[in-house]
Amino acid sequence: MKVPSSPIVLVGNYPPDNQFSMLKYSRMLERHILNSGGQAIHVAPSRIFGRLKNENKWLGYLDKFLLFPRRLKKELSSIESKSNTSPILHICDHSNSFYLHAAGKRPTVLTCHDLMAIRMALGEFTGELTRRSGKVLQKHILKSIPQASRIACVSASTERDLLRLLPVTQDKTCIVHNGFNALFNKLSVKETEKRLTKFKLGKQQRVILHVGSNAWYKNRLGVLKIFQDLLQSGDCPDVHLVLVGPALDGHLEAFIREHGLESKILCTGPIGDSLLEAFYSRAEAFIFPSRHEGFGWPPVEAQSCGCPVVASNNGSLQ
Repeated sequence: MKVPSSPIVLVGNYPPDNQFSMLKYSRMLERHILNSGGQAIHVAPSRIFGRLKNENKWLGYLDKFLLFPRRLKKELSSIESKSNTSPILHICDHSNSFYLHAAGKRPTVLTCHDLMAIRMALGEFTGELTRRSGKVLQKHILKSIPQASRIACVSASTERDLLRLLPVTQDKTCIVHNGFNALFNKLSVKETEKRLTKFKLGKQQRVILHVGSNAWYKNRLGVLKIFQDLLQSGDCPDVHLVLVGPALDGHLEAFIREHGLESKILCTGPIGDSLLEAFYSRAEAFIFPSRHEGFGWPPVEAQSCGCPVVASNNGSLQ
């Protein structure tokens, strides 16, 4: 990878928002730039007002929209003064596009992952509603995107959405597919069993795997319905479903109880890459019926571990 000689300032996400894939992405960029001999400085909004009350989004907004832009401007000026060259500002998540103005006339790059939240605010997804405050925020994000000097879209699907909504970006975009945020390989049976010991999976127990959150587009309810249909078919009576990700919401838990699936489903909660690699290696199939994806890391990770993938044909998964 050819790295510019100018310092690259990578803007990551606000940690309390728990956008794990975005947190991984910005750190991945930092690691590869440094390993390639470039200069990378990773910055992100700090939790200051947010400490006063956990999970209060309005206090988080103060951290993100009031304090951080001032800090970012000072950081850019300081780096420019020390290096005697203009740094490049790279906003690693397009949902932070409003930070582009902090760059002034300096060169900027924006990575556009997907436009689902913006499209939701515009009413493009039937049944998915956005609150008034969310609509205001997404409008601001959309309006700020064209300020970038260059825009890296992680898939052709994302680029199509961007050019449809913002034709003015026509000459600024290019497709840059995501690289791996971690190394995943097929593990031996012995190593897989060793890593998964605490989950007490029987050696003969067949496993279907899903990795995702409760976000509507991840379609966890669809995963449960697919699994229920598989059990009812009678073809795989001994199969179990493993759900990797945050705890299920009440609606999903109610579905499991209603259909008596408690003994057939294992919810792991958030796990690290070592365990995730083991589950990919252990599973007979990985199911990913997302309603939309900007890129979709899990199917690629699963395939790298030799796990067959059954996915929808929506968004970048087409």
